[in-house]
Amino acid sequence: MTARLDHKGDLVGLHRHHSVSDAFGLILEQELLQLQTWIPVAHANSDPEGVHQVRVSLRRMRSAMAIFGKVLPREEISPWADTTRWLASSLGPARDLDVFMNESILPVVGRTPYLQGESVVMELARQRRLEMQHQLQQTLDSPRCQEFMGRFGPWLVARSWFQKDIPARNRLKLTRSIVDFARQSLDKRYLQTQRHGQDITTLSDPELHELRIECKKLRYVADFFSSLFSENRMHLFIRNLKSMQNILGLMNDVAVLPALLDNLLQGVTDVEALRFSSAILGWRSKGYEDARRYLETRWSEFSNTPLPWLNSR
Repeated sequence: MTARLDHKGDLVGLHRHHSVSDAFGLILEQELLQLQTWIPVAHANSDPEGVHQVRVSLRRMRSAMAIFGKVLPREEISPWADTTRWLASSLGPARDLDVFMNESILPVVGRTPYLQGESVVMELARQRRLEMQHQLQQTLDSPRCQEFMGRFGPWLVARSWFQKDIPARNRLKLTRSIVDFARQSLDKRYLQTQRHGQDITTLSDPELHELRIECKKLRYVADFFSSLFSENRMHLFIRNLKSMQNILGLMNDVAVLPALLDNLLQGVTDVEALRFSSAILGWRSKGYEDARRYLETRWSEFSNTPLPWLNSR
């Protein structure tokens, strides 16, 4: 089996001598490599990780464009940002169903008395996933996607954003060391995350979803710049951030589960299928309540974690 890259480690490898422009290019080159690795997997549906890793790469690309966008020509970035947003959104329903099948259905298969209903729900999910796979393949084969994959690499190689007629102040910022830029970016994302997490025990599901998005954005920035600061301190920070992401991710999966089940079972009258879906919802709801109990503790641990980019020279 061919080894594949994933996003479980620091793959960018930035150094303090890299400029802001260098860092932007290296981050996007790494994410393009991820896309080239995982798009064939997603297209063939040979591994559920395919769709997931493609969407992660696209989101990380968008995150990098947002972070560096304040010193880059907007006309250079906007078309790529729009396309990556479109692609990630187009692949979202297939990923949501993969999560549903792997994390909500499979763990309870054979563990309820509703075996006939289990078969009905499994078959409905499989058929819906096949439909989504066809749509996914159309997206990946579309002229817009093919143009993006064909042109983005040469744009990176040419460092086209640096060739444009940009304000001298921004050009100077692009040539400076990445370290101060990284600190400012981490600070900004961290403060935004903290603002969204205030009074965390009182937050509604939509508000927790917004916090989850902010944690994800902060995680991308931390991953991009992790090699610039203390390895041990960055490891601790990212570990505690991941703990928050895991809890918020589980809670979000359960929060959207009723709507997903309603959509999947629309028009279904099989009593056992409906009972099996209720069993799924009950089991996941128990996990939601468990996560709720740990939410404040995990948030406190994360909020009290020393920030690795402060006082690090």
